[in-house]
Amino acid sequence: MPRRALILLILSLLTDTHAVLGSSLANGVALTPLQSAATAIGRALGFQGVPDTKELRGGGDVRTQTQSGMDFKLPAAYGGGQITSKGAAGIDGPTTKSTQSTQDSYPHPVHSYGIGVPEDYFPVPVEEGPLAETMQLVQMQERALLIQASRCRAAVYRLGVLQRIMQGRGGESRLKPKDVMQEIAQWKSTTIEMQRQLGSCLNTVGRDVAMLLGEKAPSSLPAYELKPHEMVMDTKDGPTVRKKDGSLATKTPEAMLESVTAEQEAEAVAKVSDSGVYQQPISKTWSEATHEQPSSISPAKDVSALARCFAPDIEAKYRVSTYHGVPVYGALPIPAAKGMAFEYAGDSELHVVWDVDQTKLVGEGTNDVELVIKCVLWWKEELTHDPNFVPSKVPAAIKKEFKDYCDNFDLQAAFKKVIHLLVRPGAKDFVKAHPQAKWWTFTNKDRAVDGQVVRDVSDEDGLVGIYQPAPHEVSGKKVVDANKYALRVLDAAACDFLGIRNQERPIIGVRGQRKDLARVAKLIKEKRSPLNAARPATIILIDDRNCDAYGKCQVNDERMLCHVPAHNAVSEDQAAELKAAMESILPVDTLLRFYQAFRAADPAHALIQCVDIMSDDQSMLLKKKGPSKDPYFEYLPKSRPARDQVPPLPILKRDHCR
Repeated sequence: MPRRALILLILSLLTDTHAVLGSSLANGVALTPLQSAATAIGRALGFQGVPDTKELRGGGDVRTQTQSGMDFKLPAAYGGGQITSKGAAGIDGPTTKSTQSTQDSYPHPVHSYGIGVPEDYFPVPVEEGPLAETMQLVQMQERALLIQASRCRAAVYRLGVLQRIMQGRGGESRLKPKDVMQEIAQWKSTTIEMQRQLGSCLNTVGRDVAMLLGEKAPSSLPAYELKPHEMVMDTKDGPTVRKKDGSLATKTPEAMLESVTAEQEAEAVAKVSDSGVYQQPISKTWSEATHEQPSSISPAKDVSALARCFAPDIEAKYRVSTYHGVPVYGALPIPAAKGMAFEYAGDSELHVVWDVDQTKLVGEGTNDVELVIKCVLWWKEELTHDPNFVPSKVPAAIKKEFKDYCDNFDLQAAFKKVIHLLVRPGAKDFVKAHPQAKWWTFTNKDRAVDGQVVRDVSDEDGLVGIYQPAPHEVSGKKVVDANKYALRVLDAAACDFLGIRNQERPIIGVRGQRKDLARVAKLIKEKRSPLNAARPATIILIDDRNCDAYGKCQVNDERMLCHVPAHNAVSEDQAAELKAAMESILPVDTLLRFYQAFRAADPAHALIQCVDIMSDDQSMLLKKKGPSKDPYFEYLPKSRPARDQVPPLPILKRDHCR
């Protein structure tokens, strides 16, 4: 590219930079690091007309603020004249449209990046009345969100300017100011934190508002959800491609062909590895990435291309795929049994996987009963690591009672008292009827935030853990995670009651996503001896849900799912026994004494928040009643009539096939 054209391109970039700087600074957004970057580039090219930051400041009401002080001279040798934010000299700014064709120019879907309420915004008229104050408060929230949305649009444009500078910078240090990289780091950290806090707000109170408006299934805040016209442009090979020494370079046709061929080969290999585990191909640009639910299921291979273990008709009937070198099969319901019996390849090894919530255990088993017990476990752990956990203003008698209670609390004994009331009716007989089966538990207890899995319960191996990832903030020692350890002990107690031996720790998935049973196949292979590694395995998940949050089959293949009715309440004749058992674990009178003493000493204490959560309106076991100043607690377990109990679990029968 000729030097004149290149410098005009850089000046156009500087114009856009100053325009967005002027708009941002005028509206009180501190984006000064890019000013030094633009100045460095301009002076490196011999221009002295770059304005200082102080020239870019403005003022005014948040609705009417506009950019100011944006004029600077273009050297006469490169066209002369004066460039302003109004788009003179045919150069686009952030508030103007080009009069020329924009086919090859940077796109401006919206050409106004002012920060504030849109000019065409008209609030809904509010009439005087008893709800006027509430409506005005909602409108204040509406205006605040509109202003924040305008900031987001200005931020996207600004990040685009930063990206263009990064793509066109040279190899010399003077063309890579540290301020630019520092600002980029600030943008990344700030954006992630904003998404976290915004998601926390919109996915809690925001969902409540959506429910009040009648939305049947209000969706959570997505990590990103781009329409086709909003997607990031593909980068183009051309004069902005630079060599390692910083000089410009254009790819030759031969080099471009080699790079395309390499990308195609890498994508073909990445789709399905030899182990059957799907790997998302790395996209060249953000626009090539999918914005749908990320796949959590290993795709099945073409059964016709797999090595057969049984007769062709058995393979076609039951074979699902090969995962991690293990031939995996499913089961089918026997038509005459009306859903009460399934058949599977009888010469395969049977692996039955429980879902915990409302399947293996009653709904309260992993929600409300577990919540109360693990809160007490948390008290005990905090006392162990923080000697000042009990506020100093708590009376000495209550403090001693609280410490004695926590010291004597036995988690295993607590679950043992109630486990017979939590296990699904008929589950013990089901286990006895399948002595040939090996047992697993798979439950979705982790969560995804901004596309990243947050390990609330699992460890790095994907199984339920025991410790928190970070040491305690006071003691600096490793601390037991109540969420993890309570689930681990609860499932162990259930297995012991059901007569299940040597079960692996529960496998943890992500809430709302499907359960990938290929993970079970991987664990099966790891537990087997090398000589038995390729033995056929039938894997069946027993679950009260047949679909995930996206309406897809809960598992890899429908033949691997045994869908059963949800067990979400104990029977009426068990309710009184469950209430008595919980009273023996944590008496409500004792809980009330602790609650009142801690609240009087420190109303914001974490124990108060903990008790409020486990006894709120959504709780199906412990209820806090009475006025806020003088509450009391009561165990009111959810129950249902004996005639409405869940049906027996289906039987899995061998279909002899060799």
